[in-house]
Amino acid sequence: MGEHVALCIPSGEMVHADFMLSVLYVAQNARAAGFRVSVVNSKLSIVTEARNLCVTAALKAKVDWIFFLDSDMVFPADVVKRLHAHKVPVVGATYPRKMLPPTFIGTRKDGAPFTLADRGLVEAGRVPTGCLLIKADVFSQLKAPFFRCGYDEKAGLVLGEDFWFSDRMHELGIPLWCDLDLSRQVEHIGGYRYTLREKPAR
Repeated sequence: MGEHVALCIPSGEMVHADFMLSVLYVAQNARAAGFRVSVVNSKLSIVTEARNLCVTAALKAKVDWIFFLDSDMVFPADVVKRLHAHKVPVVGATYPRKMLPPTFIGTRKDGAPFTLADRGLVEAGRVPTGCLLIKADVFSQLKAPFFRCGYDEKAGLVLGEDFWFSDRMHELGIPLWCDLDLSRQVEHIGGYRYTLREKPAR
């Protein structure tokens, strides 16, 4: 039996059908690639706490890898195999914000935002958590709760739990990586108001 990966899904009471179908294909592909696969779900309105509960459950199951998949997204079936192939402890894909024109979430190591021109595996400053593979032993270097919200004093901005986690990785000397080729195949599911007008009324 190969390495054990937990597909960790923080969610509300319901998820998108496209997401669930995507997860089925991801699990099937990962098993075919030789991974042992578990699915961990935590249903809470507070996503930070849902992530913490997912990590706790996955660590209790003694998995090798924790893979976060957010429930408003769609992933290529071979996403686990592709991220694992990079052989680094923290690696993920970014994805577009729910807005037009599309822009990627997160930054390169130098602090510059990811752009549509970026390709390949790039060392990151901050990465989102919606498609993120983390080696389980990384969490042995953190105190629970593993995810928290924070505040960026320099930028004057509240930090979500994903960027807070990125900053903790840098403090521990653990590099973050983002696969920008894979990122082009990850989709973020959002709402759109269809209308015959040029712009929807507010």
